[in-house]
Amino acid sequence: MKKIVFFILILIAFNSCERDDICIDEITPRLVIRFYDVDDEASTKAVTDIEVKIDGKDDGYTDEDETIRTSTDSIAIPLRVDQQLTKYYLTINHSDENAKNTDILTVNYTTESVFVGRSCGHKSIFNNSQYGFDDESPSENNWIKRIEVVTTTINNEEQAHIKIFH
Repeated sequence: MKKIVFFILILIAFNSCERDDICIDEITPRLVIRFYDVDDEASTKAVTDIEVKIDGKDDGYTDEDETIRTSTDSIAIPLRVDQQLTKYYLTINHSDENAKNTDILTVNYTTESVFVGRSCGHKSIFNNSQYGFDDESPSENNWIKRIEVVTTTINNEEQAHIKIFH
């Protein structure tokens, strides 16, 4: 009888355990930019030694998030969730003082908070995104020649949101 009671108590104890809700993935999507060749618009073109700085370090961005340095044909960079505008300083050849060239890309959007689940809480998605240069028209010195919007809604990182031709 004692074995049966002990077995029932253990069964009840294990039955009351529930799965841990752990949010593993980052849930707020980042802005995905693909770089293309301005002379052959169907071909991607890596950007040489690009540095991306996000304006507003004092508003919650860590050193890790604030600066990205790489040579690649695509990047995924965070948007600010505390404002409806993010400004990026995109510098190519950032290691070479004589060749470095910085363009300023601004992104305007509205944020929408979506409940994901108990473990992850809410995520932000970005709607009605508009992209542009800080200058009204690109000059000859700008390395970014043209921007093409792929989608105005940023709700995942599965595809590029904008194409930058250089």
